[in-house]
Amino acid sequence: MTDRYYSAPLRFSRSFRPPGGGDELCVYTSDVSPGVLNGDHYQSKWQLGQNTHLMLSSTSATRLHPTPTVPSSVNHHFRLEQGAVLEYFPECVIPFKGSSSSLTTTFELGEQAILAYADIWSAGRIHRGEVFQFKRYRSLTEIWQGEQLAVWDRFGLEPESNDPTSSAALLAYTHSAALWMIAPGLGAAQLESVRSILPPDGRMLAGASLLTTGGIGVRLLGMAAWELQEQCLQIWNTLRSDLLGKPNLIFRK
Repeated sequence: MTDRYYSAPLRFSRSFRPPGGGDELCVYTSDVSPGVLNGDHYQSKWQLGQNTHLMLSSTSATRLHPTPTVPSSVNHHFRLEQGAVLEYFPECVIPFKGSSSSLTTTFELGEQAILAYADIWSAGRIHRGEVFQFKRYRSLTEIWQGEQLAVWDRFGLEPESNDPTSSAALLAYTHSAALWMIAPGLGAAQLESVRSILPPDGRMLAGASLLTTGGIGVRLLGMAAWELQEQCLQIWNTLRSDLLGKPNLIFRK
């Protein structure tokens, strides 16, 4: 890591090399405040140099607190130069009761860059009985490969005007996940490997497809964030050794 700057409430919690003496760097980000509060606007920018390798996660969920007067937002922007690798598996996004928030994540990939990104979302603080009690939630993921848009994934929900229980996007589930994997050489054979380990319909519902620009997208619905997190890691790890020549990715927290 050549340079870093952050200001409260955002910070780098830990950064270290993984066991085994690899050249990749593992970084955990954290929020020293209770979460994203009324009127907060978080912004982060990441620059991965040529042939660098970053494994990135967060120490806790993105907690979107009530916004009685001014909506909040979170924006992440990543630029990967040629041959860079980013494995980004943050904790779940949780919109609290009374929150109105947006989350935008943008990736710019150079030639031969590799990306694995898991976006996991919850309908609220489920164990407190806060299910779909937020005012509004919007998210947007953009992934660019050079000048070509590979992924444009937008989700929005206003429970008061759009009944979530009748939504075709969620069915009867309370959690969702999107896993985006982009790397040279990903194709039909790798897609079949991913599909072979997807969970059967039941507590989770999942599907996978090829991206037109080269890559694989996976969507999952479930009832618990940790189950979706484990499933996303398992899916990525089926491809990781062949793509990167490295063992399974494990985030220890």
